[in-house]
Amino acid sequence: MDMPRKICIAIVAIALFLAVAAPSNTLIAQTPEVHAAAHILVELESGRVLSDYKAHERMFPAATTMILTAILAYEYIGMDEILIAGNEVLQLPQGSARNHHEVDEAILGINLLRGMLIGRGNDTANIAVMEVARRHTGNENISFANAQVTFANLMTERAAELGAIDSRFINPHGYHHDSHFSTAYDMAQIARHALSIPTLAEIMRQTSFSGSMSGGGDAPASVSRTWHSQNELLLEGGEHHYPYAIGMRTGMTNQAGYSLVAAAVRNVGGDDITLVSVTFNSPIINEEPTRWQDNINLFEYGFENYAHRVFHEGNVTLGGLPIYDPRMDDEGYLEFYSADRGVLFLSQTELNRIQSEIVFDSDIAEYSEEYGQMFIAPIFEGDIVGSVSYHLDGEIIFSANLYAARYVPIRTTASDIDFRMERINEIFFSASAIPYWIAAVAVLILIVVLIVIARRSIKRKKNNYKYKWKY
Repeated sequence: MDMPRKICIAIVAIALFLAVAAPSNTLIAQTPEVHAAAHILVELESGRVLSDYKAHERMFPAATTMILTAILAYEYIGMDEILIAGNEVLQLPQGSARNHHEVDEAILGINLLRGMLIGRGNDTANIAVMEVARRHTGNENISFANAQVTFANLMTERAAELGAIDSRFINPHGYHHDSHFSTAYDMAQIARHALSIPTLAEIMRQTSFSGSMSGGGDAPASVSRTWHSQNELLLEGGEHHYPYAIGMRTGMTNQAGYSLVAAAVRNVGGDDITLVSVTFNSPIINEEPTRWQDNINLFEYGFENYAHRVFHEGNVTLGGLPIYDPRMDDEGYLEFYSADRGVLFLSQTELNRIQSEIVFDSDIAEYSEEYGQMFIAPIFEGDIVGSVSYHLDGEIIFSANLYAARYVPIRTTASDIDFRMERINEIFFSASAIPYWIAAVAVLILIVVLIVIARRSIKRKKNNYKYKWKY
């Protein structure tokens, strides 16, 4: 293949690659109808935001707070430990939601989580406060007031570690306090972490619990209790049941309004996709609570419009460039590939808007007006020759290295001599040359035979001539 043709092929290949997907005329999916004062919808695995409104505005989280409280309780308290409730179960404002624990009641660690995530346990949360504060401070006699301050600080710190940096917590249950706030975005980060803990994820999808608080046995003050989830998305046969829902936690105070942190999983394109939604302060319209439909609308929007979409295949050749001054035995063209695979949770319209860009390493590839972009030898197989990046609406969403597909040695005088010697060897001494040698020998033999015949013929004529004139 001549050099101009190779250059044309390289330019066409790269041009086609850069046009990963031309913008289409497909309409952008209609945004979901949500009445909440603030909301967010994220994909669990990546945390990608699919829909949001005032997601970073401070809101009162109410009892959705207990998702974070349950995380801390899980991290500090063994699930099979038996705890004894103290006076902290009485330290609640009038009208606060509670599970009605009694002083000296025995309760398993896992039932603390059930009481907060299935029941309406502000008093259960207080038990967690005391146990965690004792263990964190090492002070078995810490007062409830100091324990609550300690626990609230732990909540705020732990939330920040999870990416919830615009939140501040004053109590473990979300009973209203003007300085107790979070955001839809922050609560989504907390919820994502909670779902990564199998024990919490399993509890949050349960619609009820009934059993002994201490797990039975001979524990003192063992009490049996029954709790029912307030999350109507989970309740089969209910008006607001959503078949893909997997929990999480409701919340309501007069100041916070009706809130819900929810999660749902559905198979999309062969993949099980989990979405997390947060709605704060969904109103009552015509005596109908809107928080259930708000979250259903968010989920349906996400599942109908987004999927894990491959925009960059891994371990495939992406293109190639001519080689400047290649060795005489080299084809003069080097292909490159990427080992990584690009997959993101995207809508089809987003996929259509993705643009890609290839940048070559200036030490390995040079550009000239006459020949365009060309690789410069030597290059070893697997060397990084450049990178490819993908952009969505001006933001880089993925990048990967480009690797040389083979070894390209440098051209030298010695390599030219070696090439010519190899060609000579191929011509005269290789197996493929045997037929030519046989033909040459045959021709040579034929020539010799013809010469012999000719000489004999000439000699015979001379002898005849001499004989004629002798007589």
